Amino acid sequence: MSSNIKITRICECCKNEFTARTTKTLYCSLKCSSKAYKQRTRQAKIDKSNNETESGKKANFEAIKARDYIDVNMASNLVGISRRTIYRLIERGELDIAKFGRRTIIRRCDLESFFSIPMQESILRPVQEFPGLENCYTIGQIQHKFGISAGALYMVIQRHGITKYSIGKFNYVAKKDIDIIFNAREK
Repeated sequence: MSSNIKITRICECCKNEFTARTTKTLYCSLKCSSKAYKQRTRQAKIDKSNNETESGKKANFEAIKARDYIDVNMASNLVGISRRTIYRLIERGELDIAKFGRRTIIRRCDLESFFSIPMQESILRPVQEFPGLENCYTIGQIQHKFGISAGALYMVIQRHGITKYSIGKFNYVAKKDIDIIFNAREK
């Protein structure tokens, strides 16, 4: 059964004008129809692959949320920030960690509680004033006076949350803070 209908259409593939014999014709030729089919097939494969990737990410995310202790990579994926930012938070003493060899472990509840604190509170912390050079030790002076290595000294400073002051090329620490720590250890 043939049709005597002649409809002017624009091809979906090549955008050229053609005369169609049915109301459902979309393409001007077999070549354009084949191109469109291949493009639809290719796009379907891409969409399927993207969906599989997204479902894998969600499953990974759910596995991370189920764990009580996570490493830095998992924490960065969970929160959506870089690993370096997580390490900066750790260096500032804002996140508690546990070390197992070279591996750094964070409690998920600590991470969540850190990000639940309003940012204004953390910004409005009182800044300790510089006590003056006569009331401060340089890092070298502390090492010489108390016989401690640079790495151990920085760990003590970080662990106790002691404020360091950078002036020029030197780092200074208040004498009263250091004396309290090291005199308490000598006793």
